[in-house]
Amino acid sequence: MRLNFKVLYAIIFISSWNFAHAQVKQLKLSRVEEMANLPQPLKIIDWKLMAQNFDKTVYDFNAKGEYWPMIWMDSTRKNFDQPVMGIYTAVGDVRQGKNNKGMFHEALANMGAVMGASLVGIDKSKQNGVNYAAMLKNYFNRDTKWNIMMNNTAPEVALLGGGYGRDWWYDVYPNVLFYAVCEQYPEEKDFDWMAKSIAEKFYQADSILKGDYNYSYFDYAAMKPMKNQICAQQDAAAGHAWVLYAAYKKFGDKRYLKGAISAMKALESNKINPTYELLMPFGAYLAARMNVEQGTNFDVQKLLAWTFDGTAVCREGWGVLTGKWNGYDISGVVGSTVDHGGYGFLMNTFDAAWPLIPTVRYDPSYANAIGKWMLNAVNASRFFYSAVYAC
Repeated sequence: MRLNFKVLYAIIFISSWNFAHAQVKQLKLSRVEEMANLPQPLKIIDWKLMAQNFDKTVYDFNAKGEYWPMIWMDSTRKNFDQPVMGIYTAVGDVRQGKNNKGMFHEALANMGAVMGASLVGIDKSKQNGVNYAAMLKNYFNRDTKWNIMMNNTAPEVALLGGGYGRDWWYDVYPNVLFYAVCEQYPEEKDFDWMAKSIAEKFYQADSILKGDYNYSYFDYAAMKPMKNQICAQQDAAAGHAWVLYAAYKKFGDKRYLKGAISAMKALESNKINPTYELLMPFGAYLAARMNVEQGTNFDVQKLLAWTFDGTAVCREGWGVLTGKWNGYDISGVVGSTVDHGGYGFLMNTFDAAWPLIPTVRYDPSYANAIGKWMLNAVNASRFFYSAVYAC
């Protein structure tokens, strides 16, 4: 399930491919139809070089300047008897850096940085004598009996950021990321049994939920679903399904396949768009892949529409932006389509590209639509960077 950059560049321009020769009827996505065929001004920057420069810049312990360096070492040794690197989630966050004993850092940032570097050929298991991949084990919360990857290394750490286990996607997505990192580093010590533990927890959780994901989060220690002030996050089913299907492919345990199918059925059964954050594109990808590999009949169109259209109810308007801002095409960026006229998130856009691009491999009828979206997304994403890239 890894994102290959050669595939990325091919998909960006795939909309120019004449699929009439391949006799594959192309299906449309209404939100993508609103996007320009050729966004203006058009500029595709070197994203591989950008990723390499990010790694070189951020992983510099000797960087000077206000808020620099961007990383530090946390020696509190939570969960595993080893130090773990911290990386700023937001520059200048007063909770992070060397404050609070350096404990407050997030798996989303740390795992994402390791995964991104690995995809462009940087071996994070032996970079300048440091094994950054192994450090990710500290997010496996075995001391609290959750026994899954979590966004922080311990409950008291999470409280520094406000809450723990209260926001379901924060608990699910680190495990999605971890399975991707496992694929990059299959020989890393402890990764296999940790991946197995995660799969067991997710399978048991789905068995308890029995198709009803109408909860704010799931307590993986007490093994019970919970509700709080946050609205229900039914799209957590997509994350459960992705991990369980990856576990089935890795371990061959048919219980995990059963759990993945169960979670996908729960996701698809929603009467309203249950998109909350990040996870719906993984459901769309799995629908296409499992239809081919397992003979299921999941509704790919429905899940792609939920991903793009901005019709989410809980997270009102969450989807993909279209149109122009100040004369610039900004179509393709993932974010809110309604809040203050709309705003975009760079990492949500990157995260969506990961599952959506390979969806075309399993359902080529969406090649033109995904290719057009990707062209717009890649073009608009440069605006998150400095003027040297935007112009």
